[in-house]
Amino acid sequence: MNESNPEVTAQANYLWGIVVADTLAELGIRQVFFSPGSRSTPLVIGFENQPKIKAIPVLDERTAAFLALGSSKRTKSPTALLCTSGSALTHWFPGVTEAHHSSVPLLLMSADRPPELQNCGAGQTIDQEHLFGSFTRAYHSVGLPENSSAAINSLQKILTTAYAQTLGSNPGPVHLNFPFREPFLPEQTPQVPDLSFEPIIPKENQSDPKYLSVISEFLSSCKRPLLIAGERATHEDLKGWIEKAPVPIVCDALSELRETPAPCRVLRFENLLRDPVFSQKHTPDLILNLGPLPTSKTLRSWIDRSQAKRFVIEPRGLCVDPLKSPSYALDMPYSFIRKMPIPQSEANWFDSWLKAENSIEEKLTQAFEKGLHAFEGTIARTLSEFLPPQSHLQVSNSMPIRDMEWFWKPGEGKRRLFGNRGVNGIDGTLGTALGLAHHAKKPTYLLTGELAFLHDSNAMLFAKDLKGSLTVLVINNNGGGIFEHLPISKRVEFEKCFATPQTVDLEALSKAHGLEYRKIQGEREIAEVVSNPADGLRIFEISTDRKSDPQIRNRLLGLGPE
Repeated sequence: MNESNPEVTAQANYLWGIVVADTLAELGIRQVFFSPGSRSTPLVIGFENQPKIKAIPVLDERTAAFLALGSSKRTKSPTALLCTSGSALTHWFPGVTEAHHSSVPLLLMSADRPPELQNCGAGQTIDQEHLFGSFTRAYHSVGLPENSSAAINSLQKILTTAYAQTLGSNPGPVHLNFPFREPFLPEQTPQVPDLSFEPIIPKENQSDPKYLSVISEFLSSCKRPLLIAGERATHEDLKGWIEKAPVPIVCDALSELRETPAPCRVLRFENLLRDPVFSQKHTPDLILNLGPLPTSKTLRSWIDRSQAKRFVIEPRGLCVDPLKSPSYALDMPYSFIRKMPIPQSEANWFDSWLKAENSIEEKLTQAFEKGLHAFEGTIARTLSEFLPPQSHLQVSNSMPIRDMEWFWKPGEGKRRLFGNRGVNGIDGTLGTALGLAHHAKKPTYLLTGELAFLHDSNAMLFAKDLKGSLTVLVINNNGGGIFEHLPISKRVEFEKCFATPQTVDLEALSKAHGLEYRKIQGEREIAEVVSNPADGLRIFEISTDRKSDPQIRNRLLGLGPE
C-alpha cells in the first residue's frame, strides 16, 4: 500500500467500509449501534449506505453496548457495535462482560490508528489488541485496507469467521480491530467489485452425548427426581417429556416455564425449602440441573445437604455449578431430555410437591389481597397478572429480580422474561431494555430500582430514536434495598456507605429528555399502566418503604405449606 498517495489510501478505506457492510448484510447483520468518531468514518459510511442494515447512532458507548446486548437477546442473533479508537471501546467493557457470561452474540468493531501512530504519543490511541481478553470468543486484527482482490477475499473470510464465532455452541462477543490511515474518504468514489461469497453459518451439534446412557440408567431407577430449569431451558426443549414425567420442576426467576404450561411448576421453592419439615421430607435422590442455578441461597444450601445424585446439563460446555456437593457435568442440548426414559417416582412424590406449591400460592394470594400496597413485592405480583401476553419484561438485579423469583404468579401468557444475570450488575439496565424494545413487535417493560435506573440514565438519550414501546417502572425506595437484608444495615455507616440514597428528581430528569412521566401507587394504577402500553419511552415512579420491606418479605417467605 502506498502511504504517500492520499487518494489511493482514501479509496481503499472507502472500499473497506463498503465490503464490511455488504458482507455483514449478507451474513445476516441487521443493526449496528455506532458512536460518533473520526477514525471509524469508512465503516460508518459503509453501514449508512447499506439498505439491509439499520445504522443507529448512540452518543454513549456504554449505552450502545447494552442496546446491542438487548437487541441480540431478543433476536437471538448477532448485533454489531462500532466505535472510534482510544478510550471509546473501553466503555463497552460492562456490556461485553455481560454478553460473555450470558452467552449473547455481539460483533464488536473498533477503529484504530495505523502501526506508525502506535506507541508514540499520538492522540486518542491505546493498545487495542486483545483489549477484552478472555471476555471475547475471538479477536481478529483486520489489517490496513488494500484495494486488491486478495485483500478483499481475506477480509470477507475474517468477517464470515467472526460472525460464525459469535454463534458457536457458546455464543458471545467477537472483536474485530480495524486500523485506518488518513484521509478516510476519497474525492472520487471507486468502483466496488462483486462481493458474492458463501456465508458460513454454524449449526448446532446434535450428536448423542457420551453420558446419555448413564443419566438414563439413573432416571430409570430413581424414585424422587427433581428438575431445576434455568433461564436458558425452553418449554420446547422439554415438551413431551415433562407432560409425561412425574417430576417437580423448580423454575428460575427468568425461566420460560413460568409463562408456559407445565404439570408441576415449582415457583414457591423459597417458601417450601425454608420450611424445615417439608425440606427434610422432600429430599430428592436425583436432580437434573438445566444450566445455572437460581439465585436462592436457600435452594443451594438444601441441594448441598441433600446428597442427591446430580447431573448439571450445560450445552455451552461451561462449568455452571458453584456448589460443594459432587455432580456430573454433561455437555449436551437440553432437548436431549426428551430422549430419556420416564422415571417411575414413588407414590405421592409428585403430588405432594404440587399440593404444597398450591397451598403456598393460595396463602400468598390471600396476603396480597389483604393489601400490601407500599410493598415492593406487590409490583412484581401485579406485573405477573396484568402484563400483556407475549410482551417482554426486563428485570434489574438486586431486589427486583428476587421479588420476581419469590412472588411472580404462574401464568400461560408466554411473556418473555429477561435479566442481565451473567455478571449480575446494575449497569446497563435501561440500555438493555431499550435494546429489547427497539423494533420489537410486542411492548417491552422494565422493572428497576432507582439506583440501577440512575446508574444508566445516559441511556435516556436514546429515547428520541426508539422505535417501539418501553414502559419503565422505577421503584424508588431511597437507596439500595438489598443491603437492608444484611447485618451491615445495623451499623451507623450504613446509609452513607451502602444504602447511598440519591436526591435526583426523576420527574425533572424525565422531562429534561421530553419523556412522559407519572408517579403512581397501588395495584390498580400499576395494572392500568401496564395494561395500556404506548409507543416510546415512558417513566413511572413508585415510592416504597425501604425499611419495612425486609420484614414483609420475611413474613411472606415464612408462609409454609401446612
